[in-house]
Amino acid sequence: MNDKNLFFFKRLPLFCALACINYSLFGQSAIMVNGKVVDRDGFSSSLVHTMIVDQNNGSGSFANSDGTFSISMQRNDTLLITARDYQIKKICFRDSLPKSSYRILVHLDSIHYELNEVTIHPTPNLKEIHKDINTLGIRNTDTYKDASLESPVTLLYERFSRIEQSKRKVAEMEDEDHRRQVLKDLFHLYIKYDIINLSDKDFDDFIDYLNLNDEFLRKSTDYELVMYIKQRYQSYMRDFGGDYNTK
Repeated sequence: MNDKNLFFFKRLPLFCALACINYSLFGQSAIMVNGKVVDRDGFSSSLVHTMIVDQNNGSGSFANSDGTFSISMQRNDTLLITARDYQIKKICFRDSLPKSSYRILVHLDSIHYELNEVTIHPTPNLKEIHKDINTLGIRNTDTYKDASLESPVTLLYERFSRIEQSKRKVAEMEDEDHRRQVLKDLFHLYIKYDIINLSDKDFDDFIDYLNLNDEFLRKSTDYELVMYIKQRYQSYMRDFGGDYNTK
């Protein structure tokens, strides 16, 4: 090994140390970042209160009205860029080509909110509810409207046939569902006017407690129906505990 190579190998640790120091100093050098912030469609007008923050030291500022900004930072620092109702974008120049300044265009993604499903109950007015009350009743399922005059056999068939019995049962169930829906519409109206105070989950229990039939609903006046349901509501709350609110 000649003297030149020997000199190089002796000084190699020193060269490596100097290179590391120079790289470290360069990596921590200040840079200038000039940028513009836009949404996914390339517009800045939709962004409100666009913020540019240096995560490492907490300093920052708002972007201009056209989305442009300028900020001085260290190369290893991280920029946080966001706007109201938009996600945060993180930018760092640590692994970028070394320069004293950078020009960037930042696209922000809007925040997508997951909302719980909400059921809205449209409340019919009293006139509409009365129309529904007048349609209550079990529909006639008899195939022969005047079977007794046609033949005793057809009368017996209507009375004892399993098919006809099933039809009548379905008609009764449909009328029961209709009556319950009419009462629930009425409850929503009464709640609106502070006559009763029930949650939707208690409606079916209260309907069972009332045990109203179609004839009573059709023949009662508005006043009679209000007073009856209000009194039964107070009894219901006393029987099952809890406070109640009526006016």
